[in-house]
Amino acid sequence: MDAAVKKLALRMFTYGLYVVMCAEGDEVNGFTANWLTQVSFEPPMLAVSIENMSKSLPMILRSRTFTVNVLSAGQRGKKLAGDLGKSALKRPDKMSNIRYSIVNQVHPILQEGLAWVACEVQHTIPAGDSTMILAEIVDAGVLAEGQSLTMAEADFRHAG
Repeated sequence: MDAAVKKLALRMFTYGLYVVMCAEGDEVNGFTANWLTQVSFEPPMLAVSIENMSKSLPMILRSRTFTVNVLSAGQRGKKLAGDLGKSALKRPDKMSNIRYSIVNQVHPILQEGLAWVACEVQHTIPAGDSTMILAEIVDAGVLAEGQSLTMAEADFRHAG
């Protein structure tokens, strides 16, 4: 397989750009995610793929909860995606300027997002350098109207 052609083809897939947030005790982390999709209506479920070397994955596996926040299209959404796209292991202060609240004592909600869904982990599946998490949506909220940020608009170019 030609690696350059594969990368070009994968970059043509369309993706939303979201912020997955997790909390464990007093510690909160968030990261930009695009490998995410709804997988079931009843019960409402989604799947997200998280890099194995991330700070958030072990937090989510221990707490068994996380929140998906929908970013808004436009400059503010791009800035948040960029800020939260940095590794917390390399930038431990990356959450210092991020405004969020905690719902139900365990679900961090990005205050500048459009909407959010709170999830409980049901299954995990090894997926190469990542772990796929299948989760049930247990709560949801809409904070504002608007268009969702996409990978194309943010000009992110992530493809293996």
